[in-house]
Amino acid sequence: MPSLCSASSSKPTIGCCAEQACDDLDLKHSRAWLRIAIAGVFAGQGMVFSLALNMTPPSFASMAYCILHGGLILSALTVMAFLGGPLFASTLAMFRGRRLSIEGLFTLSLLGAFVGSVVSSITGQGSVYYEVVSIVIAIYTFGRMLSERSQAKMKLESARLRERFDRVTVQSEQGDWRECSLTEVSVGALVRVEPGGPFTVDGIIQSGVGYVQETALTGEPLPVVRRAGDRVRAGAWSMDNRFELLVEQGAGTRDLDAILQTVEGADGRPSELQTQANDLISIFLPIVVFVSAATAFFWGLSGTWMDAVLNSMAVLLVACPCALGLATPVAISQGLFRLAQLGLVSRDGALIDALGRTRRVFFDKTGTLSESDLRVTELWVDADLLIKRNELLASVLGAESGLEHPVARALARYLKSEGIDESYELQNLQIIAGKGIAYDLVVGETRHCFQVGEASLAESEQVIEEVVEWMHERKGVRVFVYLDGRVVACFVLRERLRKGVDQIWTALEGLEIRSHILTGDPLPELSLPPSVQIETGLSSADKVERVRESSGAGESPLFVGDGINDVAAMLHASGSIAMHSGAGLTRSVAMGQLSDDQIEVIPQAVSLSRIILGRLRGNLLYAFIYNLIGMTLAAAGILHPVAAALIMLVSSFWVTSRALSGHFRI
Repeated sequence: MPSLCSASSSKPTIGCCAEQACDDLDLKHSRAWLRIAIAGVFAGQGMVFSLALNMTPPSFASMAYCILHGGLILSALTVMAFLGGPLFASTLAMFRGRRLSIEGLFTLSLLGAFVGSVVSSITGQGSVYYEVVSIVIAIYTFGRMLSERSQAKMKLESARLRERFDRVTVQSEQGDWRECSLTEVSVGALVRVEPGGPFTVDGIIQSGVGYVQETALTGEPLPVVRRAGDRVRAGAWSMDNRFELLVEQGAGTRDLDAILQTVEGADGRPSELQTQANDLISIFLPIVVFVSAATAFFWGLSGTWMDAVLNSMAVLLVACPCALGLATPVAISQGLFRLAQLGLVSRDGALIDALGRTRRVFFDKTGTLSESDLRVTELWVDADLLIKRNELLASVLGAESGLEHPVARALARYLKSEGIDESYELQNLQIIAGKGIAYDLVVGETRHCFQVGEASLAESEQVIEEVVEWMHERKGVRVFVYLDGRVVACFVLRERLRKGVDQIWTALEGLEIRSHILTGDPLPELSLPPSVQIETGLSSADKVERVRESSGAGESPLFVGDGINDVAAMLHASGSIAMHSGAGLTRSVAMGQLSDDQIEVIPQAVSLSRIILGRLRGNLLYAFIYNLIGMTLAAAGILHPVAAALIMLVSSFWVTSRALSGHFRI
């Protein structure tokens, strides 16, 4: 037998690493908010004192002059030294990677404002605008924090899930059973899974038969019966029996690990809007540098060196990307607020971009289009019973109420809603693994034997003709009740579609968006219009392939799901939305969540996002035109640095107010 875990293996506290990561994440973002607050304070005081110095400057080299200018220089240096590290590091990485990005423009404008202000302070000529340093750093820190928080929470959920499936009970060479870490178990080892426990390895069942819940992995709504010879994967759960299985894939090679590695390796792709902005910056940044240098050279030859410095600094100042760096996040925040009002909650502005561009929406079925819990839709009870109808149903309720099986929960919920109570005492209640339950009920002086579950529970395949005819007319999961070996009742359970699903198809078609359902359920029961495509029995890899094909066709696909088997497809889609009732990892990976699982709001969210994107494109165009005109005037010596600063502020205010406009007609 292969070497297994040692007897000295100690059991770690499950979740301790993930909780430590959670604490580190909170600490990191608390520090980010502190940096933003400090930068805001310095920016405020810098504006006040800079405005005072520019409007009523004290005598050059006087005590008041030295104190005020020295204080502003010190405050700007302090902000750069203690708060500007991430911006400068990103700018350095930009140069090392031989690429251009908005960090370069932020840094260039920041240094231009600082250098120009220092020259003015030293010579006593011109105006100062040290507050630009704090404003630029605050804006950059805020945008960076939002992006990092989303990535960190996604990886935290991945760590939690990995820890949940990290322990295994394995048979040692001496034949006893020990619990140890998954990393200490080799292929070919024999492991045990207890009732209600998780499968933590991919393997082949050697003994045991019972229900296994695989919904999160396959999308099948009901637990499936697994027995010796069947393959099970890590991430499934045993519902009612003990299993022993031979390990095929251990730590790092399981199908579950492939999904988690996809999550942990996802560094966050830029949205189309971010890509366009970076493309614009890659053209604009060299222009800014060239115009500033040319301005300094021209005025150095034709004027004084002071004119050369002030005008070149004015070029850099007017090129400050505050309209992009401030108004764009504000517009996105306003859009996210409106989406939240609809019931779609997100902190990722890329979701707006994805919603506005998508031309195909992929839906998972179980737990997404349909509710996670089954519902009893029909009940047949034999009219010729040996006991009263209420006694029969009450016994079923009493037997099913204490079980965690999805069918048991559905039966108990239905019977309670029908006013049935549990006033009867049951005897000899037992679970028949993979089939159902059995129990005894004493009515008067007569003991009756009951069985509830699949058709295979019956000793004979013959059932009364009336039940057969009735069942043929109804689709769904059938649960039989046997009284002393005779079929006396039958429940039909079905998935229930969420409210508004039927209207989604028409609404999306009206927006020229194609709808496509991808499900692991091999036999779904859905009534769909011809325009909606559905593929069944798909694995996680199959869903990823469909999403990739759509991306390659330029459709900017959006994926809506709830299970672990949807995670990889979500990461490959342009946008992703998770159900609030979905798995924790799925919610952390998705760009947004439907807070009340109201899937019918998706068409409205698309319409709203298209409006927001239109405004953002308008802001990008305006900022680009404004910067070109402002740089031209500054280079010509027509635009004084003070006027450049004022124009920058007015421009940012106008674009921001446009972004905050609340008139969204959808």
